[in-house]
Amino acid sequence: MRFKRFNKFMNLNTKNYLRYAVGEILLVVVGILIALQVNNWNEERKLKLSEKKVLLSFYNEVSNNLNSLKTSIDEKKTIIKINKEILNKTSPNSDWNSNVKLDSLMYYFTVSGWIYVSDNGVLNELVNSGQLNIIENNKIKSLIASLPQQINQITEEDRLYRDDLHQYFLPFLGKNYRLRNITSYRELYAYNKSDLGNSKHELNDIKIINSLEFENMLTIQAIWIKFSIEMCENLRIKYLSLQDLIEKKYPEVNFNEVSQNIESGFWG
Repeated sequence: MRFKRFNKFMNLNTKNYLRYAVGEILLVVVGILIALQVNNWNEERKLKLSEKKVLLSFYNEVSNNLNSLKTSIDEKKTIIKINKEILNKTSPNSDWNSNVKLDSLMYYFTVSGWIYVSDNGVLNELVNSGQLNIIENNKIKSLIASLPQQINQITEEDRLYRDDLHQYFLPFLGKNYRLRNITSYRELYAYNKSDLGNSKHELNDIKIINSLEFENMLTIQAIWIKFSIEMCENLRIKYLSLQDLIEKKYPEVNFNEVSQNIESGFWG
């Protein structure tokens, strides 16, 4: 009888112990799951903050590049305009019967090697460090990933054209035109004057207008620069699309002050 009571008592204790143990295990498991969830939430929050910071930094870099790109495009379009004006006068027996002085137009031809130089610090960091992976928006990610090749293509085309300018066009002008005379028509420098005065050498400037070689140079130059403008305009459209996507992603950000906000670590 005593054995039965003892056995019953042990069975009750065992059941209570098992319930207690299962309860403890469940509490531990729930605690671990909650801790993991909190850790995942913190990691996701950190990634979102990192994504926001890098995209706003990139937005600021794109703004600077858009300004540089506009200058490059505007200068190249001016060169095309000048080329057309000169080409309208070139022929075997043509004379310069224009209200505009040839020297003022030749200035643009001789300093026409405008190249687009982009600021790619943030872009290179994004692409080379693997930070593209933290960007959620696939369209933004895809557009950013395509930029290096497009920028490199523009840089290479501009470099090839500038090589032609220095190796072929300018040596020709050095023998057939008084380049000193063109320096008084535009000031490019903030701390030094461009004007070097007029040349004392006698030279018939009309001969260059009658030159087929010079006409061909103008034509080649126009073709190269038009191609470069086309690529630059496509890059400008891509830059603007990226900025638009980033603005829509962060509507709470004052993008007029994005540079200051990045530096202070505040994006509201």
